[in-house]
Amino acid sequence: MTTEPTAGLAEFVVIGRDSGTSFTLWDVCQAPADPIKRAIMLEEAGVDVHDAFGELITRWAVSAHDAVHQVLETLRERAGLDHYPLSGSSTLAPLTDSVRCPAGTAEPYGRASVKAATRDAGFHVKASTLPGVPSFHVRGLPDRCTAATRDRVRAGVVNSNRHWPMSNILAEVTPLEDSAEHVTVAGSSALDLSIACTVLSAAGQLPESCLAGVVLVGELGLDGAVRIPRDLSSVVRAAVERGAEAIVVPADAVDDVAVAGVRVMGVGSLNDALETLAGHRHHPAECAHCSVGALPHRPCSPSGRCSAGRKNAHRR
Repeated sequence: MTTEPTAGLAEFVVIGRDSGTSFTLWDVCQAPADPIKRAIMLEEAGVDVHDAFGELITRWAVSAHDAVHQVLETLRERAGLDHYPLSGSSTLAPLTDSVRCPAGTAEPYGRASVKAATRDAGFHVKASTLPGVPSFHVRGLPDRCTAATRDRVRAGVVNSNRHWPMSNILAEVTPLEDSAEHVTVAGSSALDLSIACTVLSAAGQLPESCLAGVVLVGELGLDGAVRIPRDLSSVVRAAVERGAEAIVVPADAVDDVAVAGVRVMGVGSLNDALETLAGHRHHPAECAHCSVGALPHRPCSPSGRCSAGRKNAHRR
């Protein structure tokens, strides 16, 4: 059951299990605007939900919070109860506004890219999520480490209470320089964080523009922790030489790899990284766009402010 769409509202898909006195929330996400993509998503998700003895409910709302509230109100009225809460085992991460797109912009199928680095070279990491049989492929890594990378990334996302996209996922790792050596087995783990963030961005869980102007470096643990990859100091120095504006690294290594002239930011987990990116905390403090909370954008560089930053400084 769903209400008719109204201007300013977006359609959300709420997934969970009703116990009769409370509702266990498994996930909530925005449905694609394209009718074909929407139908594919609902069909694929519906099979999984049915197998898990859950419910899939659609609601038109201004936010994920509002959509879940509508579902709880409907269940409360149906049960004839004064209060109908979420159960304690509900997954609340999808309701975190800081890592969600504004209503009307999220798409579960898309593409995203970000810069990354290993001890061997700098890389572009690109990801796409497409309709089709759920799968996860990684290109550009040595055959011996591809499977391990897929396992770490997927486990890290799931164990961080993030929704793993039920779609055809392709991540591609490409050297920035034509003559650069391809990543070796020893250095491949440094790309885990960038692969995870681009996959989630391509799935609509993080605006792609939040990835602008940053290099992501870090190995992802199965629990979602960001770990120090091999030879991190060399990785950071190489990224700086290639003009990196900001670098996100494991929190335990920030003091060891601090470099003058570039922002080096530490994160302890995948969730920390997503919140840092979505909150623009990797952008310089004088960036006027960030200070007024505008939409994500390319940040000021270490050598100069963006046009809005210059205007803001002039008004002062």
